[in-house]
Amino acid sequence: MKTALRNKKKQPQGSILVYLILLLVLAVAIASVGTYVSGTTAVAHRRSDMAAAQQYVEGGAVIACNDLNAAVMASGVNLASNLMNSSSSPYTKNTTLSTSQTNVYQRTITSPFTNQTITAQIWLPNVSSPQNAQISTSATVGSVTQTATVNINIFFAYGAAIISSNDGTTETGVAKPVAKDGNVVVNGNGDGPLVVYGGTGLGILCNGRANIATNFVNVPPSAISMTNYNTANQVPDYTAQGTNNTLFDFNRFIACANATPNLLNTNTHNNHFTNVLSFANAMSAATNHTLEGVIVVDINSTDGNWNKAGDSSLFPNGINIHGTLFYNFGAGFTPTTSFVVNTPLNINATNLSGVVASNPATYATGYPPLYTDPTKNPTNIIIAPAYQNFTAGEDLPALMYSIGEVDIHWPANVCGVCYTPSYMEIENMNDGQTQYFRGALIMGDGIYLENNHTGTTIVSYDVNTIKSLATAGSAGKQVMVSYWQ
Repeated sequence: MKTALRNKKKQPQGSILVYLILLLVLAVAIASVGTYVSGTTAVAHRRSDMAAAQQYVEGGAVIACNDLNAAVMASGVNLASNLMNSSSSPYTKNTTLSTSQTNVYQRTITSPFTNQTITAQIWLPNVSSPQNAQISTSATVGSVTQTATVNINIFFAYGAAIISSNDGTTETGVAKPVAKDGNVVVNGNGDGPLVVYGGTGLGILCNGRANIATNFVNVPPSAISMTNYNTANQVPDYTAQGTNNTLFDFNRFIACANATPNLLNTNTHNNHFTNVLSFANAMSAATNHTLEGVIVVDINSTDGNWNKAGDSSLFPNGINIHGTLFYNFGAGFTPTTSFVVNTPLNINATNLSGVVASNPATYATGYPPLYTDPTKNPTNIIIAPAYQNFTAGEDLPALMYSIGEVDIHWPANVCGVCYTPSYMEIENMNDGQTQYFRGALIMGDGIYLENNHTGTTIVSYDVNTIKSLATAGSAGKQVMVSYWQ
């Protein structure tokens, strides 16, 4: 009998290979988890950097908005100069990005941020009185760069039917001498309606007093802001000629008149009339007795007709303007040296047939003016490089006069801003006539507004005549955010 021998020791049968595979799978899994954790951490860190950078650029944009607003509100030669000469946050002109249409001003913002800088750029149209701007900021955190853009409107800051910057007095009467002391006086006896309507703004905004014959005049107390001198609500003195606070550059308007062709002016063949008689003759000869464009009339004490600049004997068909009328008083006149307008005054006149004094919804407007002759339109007149050309978006005043007084007694139909650094007087002196002013009245030495007859007097605020006013160096304006992008 043979005995069979057996080896009872187990054989590997591939178990080591299985172990190796398991170890490899485990290693791959561990590596994958590590990669996932690392990637997740990187994504989270990037998201954190993105959020931080976004917060920085938005904060920087707000600071740049404040910088621009400070430059707009500050006195100075012009807005660009104010930006570059700021004592706290000066900007420099980026000549690489600037073009003939747009100037770019730039600075690096560090405060109030810690270990972080933001680049701020202000893009301004290359005009004397910008109506808009764009602010762009950028910041880098880690490897992430974020940007923010804010679109800005630059509008006139003071909205009211009557705006007076004079300090005024404490007098409470409604007599004319009180107005000549720098106050706003609105006086009527109730025979005819006398309305001062603020609409979306105020009826009266003044640094002095606003004295109203309350029994007969329709000016709600809630529409009056007065005695603002030396308060946070003080209206800056944008009526001081020859200072950095001058509201308008009169010479710019004179340059426009000088460059506007007008063969009816036999003296200079343009829209600058050096005496009252040449103005009257041109008005008489003009089609529909209407002159167009920026009209400048010099008022000189040596002119024998200077005090007839509004007289019906020289203007039997009235004074009719599409555009701007500027009475340029010469030397020797005071704020209360006046000539009386005893002829109808129509500047950008509107159809008054549907106007009801007690219903502001009926208040019509002739602004902006419609020019029958495009060669008279100020936007088509070249006054550069001495002055910035007027642009279609600028609001030009209807009536201006310098140091002197235009005392309006007869019918008036004026749509647009009326401005003088002097005293203003509007008196409805005839029964049955209408004195209608749609826009804003801005003066430096007070105003006397009176209606003691059966006629109608309406002074109403129209934001569309003033929000983009063609002021000097953006005087009187403020920054308003239009939208972010």
